[in-house]
Amino acid sequence: MKKMVVVCLGVLVVWSAATGSSPGANPEAFALADRIGEPNARSFFLFATSAGNYTLRQDGMGEFTSPKGLRRVFYLRLGAKERIERVYFLEHEGDLFLLYEVHDGSSEWSYLLRMEQQKRKPRWVTALPIGDIQETIIQGDVVIVQKTEISKTDGRIVRQD
Repeated sequence: MKKMVVVCLGVLVVWSAATGSSPGANPEAFALADRIGEPNARSFFLFATSAGNYTLRQDGMGEFTSPKGLRRVFYLRLGAKERIERVYFLEHEGDLFLLYEVHDGSSEWSYLLRMEQQKRKPRWVTALPIGDIQETIIQGDVVIVQKTEISKTDGRIVRQD
């Protein structure tokens, strides 16, 4: 019986090394939140995580609704004349990662936020000079937004091409 366990463990180790899989090697992709409303009028972004449901307004006001029906309001970092254009989200390690594109009529950029879901308090927020985000993933210890890598622990930009 011990030989069988050793053989199975050996096969598993060799197989994972051969396929190149290791913990954290599989990238996790952000999902696009549903948008309700018109682009130049009031609009809302809706999405859900295991902690509850989120609703974000184009001006940065957000509402979280828990499965028990409790509602809490929070605010995203935005300037006075900025509007949210798109919201991407990912639940990772119990936290909510939000990538939201904003514009003020003449320019576009984005913010990446890591929020602790229980208290809805941001762990960090990073401004990115990137508009029109397409695919964003978390791979290992970094969030990859186009060609920019951001540390998922503290939000600092690790590499930017």
